[in-house]
Amino acid sequence: MEKKKSNNRSFKKATKRYREKEVNIIEGALKVFGEKGFEETTLSAMSQAANISEATFYEYFSSKEEVLFSISKLYTQRELDRMMTIAPYVHGARERMRLIIQAYLEFYENNRLYTAVALLTLKGSRNFLKSEAYQVVREAARTVADVYKEGVHEGVFRDDLDPYLVRNMVLGFIEHLTTQWLLVGRPESIARQRDTIFDMVMRAVEKKPDTNPVELNIQVRGLPVRTDPSESNDNPNNSG
Repeated sequence: MEKKKSNNRSFKKATKRYREKEVNIIEGALKVFGEKGFEETTLSAMSQAANISEATFYEYFSSKEEVLFSISKLYTQRELDRMMTIAPYVHGARERMRLIIQAYLEFYENNRLYTAVALLTLKGSRNFLKSEAYQVVREAARTVADVYKEGVHEGVFRDDLDPYLVRNMVLGFIEHLTTQWLLVGRPESIARQRDTIFDMVMRAVEKKPDTNPVELNIQVRGLPVRTDPSESNDNPNNSG
């Protein structure tokens, strides 16, 4: 039976030691979820992985579902913070979009256990959509829409697309590829597919150059302008 949160939890959360222990529990739980799956994981197994007692576990989390959501919050926030430190050094919406695609692919590939939990377990949780952790995931996903809007402002991206549909398209490409990689082991490296996905996205969102024909009227001094070959003096049918 799962217990209610400790009344002292909010106060303890402010301490560095509490935060370190919380992270230790989250990372231990991730290993267990990755090995056993969410349904088969017990509080006892998570406590053992973190080298704590079950009583201590309840000082930090009220349920294994809360730990599951906290995994997503921790890992997503870490990656979002990392990407935000790099972004100011990348100029132009096109290159920022490339950065986002690369960051997602490298993050998923370098954190396979987390990726399996996030894409194969959390995706099916309705409660996750109501959680605080999901708001962090949404914030990270919002960067795609924001960069698309930047590109529209710069004049390099089309202005007739919904930014949030663009976001769903980009993340859909990435997540579909990553899920296939998790389940069947192909492709061998998803990070190496960055340019392929980037090119696909650009074909959809990049503003095409104006291809309307331009009519040119050129007149050269000293030469007659002939508009009708039948008016030529060289025309044998011209009896003038």
